[in-house]
Amino acid sequence: MIRNGLFAGFLLILAGCTAVTDEVRETVEYAFKDTEDAELSAEEIDNFPYTSLYAQWQGRARSLIVLGFVNKPNKYHFITAEKETLVLENGRITRTQSLDDNLLSVSNLKNDPLRCIVTTPQSCNDTWQRAYDYQFDDGTRVSRNVQSTFTVKHHEQLDMPYGPATAILVEEAGEFVLTGERFVNRFWVEPDGHVIKSEQRIIPNKPLLNLTQVTWIGRTNNSESAQ
Repeated sequence: MIRNGLFAGFLLILAGCTAVTDEVRETVEYAFKDTEDAELSAEEIDNFPYTSLYAQWQGRARSLIVLGFVNKPNKYHFITAEKETLVLENGRITRTQSLDDNLLSVSNLKNDPLRCIVTTPQSCNDTWQRAYDYQFDDGTRVSRNVQSTFTVKHHEQLDMPYGPATAILVEEAGEFVLTGERFVNRFWVEPDGHVIKSEQRIIPNKPLLNLTQVTWIGRTNNSESAQ
């Protein structure tokens, strides 16, 4: 049994939608009612059979979120007990659902430098322009143009939940063009392009979201398998 009641099982949804048992749903919902930071022990991580991340909004408690399904080739849908969804592509949040304020879409993802800045830097741009579409809690929808410059910094030794890991720090200095609000996103990327940790500004004037890999099924730590 995972500490603090965190997941006796998991809602498994692959490509289509598979029914979630009442027992699993109740267990997961109970786990996410805990206001303390979620934390799995080393043994629990070794035995945890699903891909998972720690997610923490700046100033709030940390939660464990679990991969629900993947839209090929690389849209990873992570789900909370409240059916909140975070969609990641190349380690970046590109869509959210059922939050108070939601990111609906990101344009020009094919040119996101996160796809190549570590693996093939010689042929990868270090700037990126795109539009973010948002829906806020009052129902208002807006679009914001964003421009960013990327810098590959250095290798770092990280103390990850599953053990030590070496990753390359990539910093993204961005600006919301209309308001002039600036932000810095940070991504810790393994040599094959797999993002294991990040700090991301998803919505203007909102807290940073920190994501940390806990488990990634089908991938050995520091492996060269693709994300």
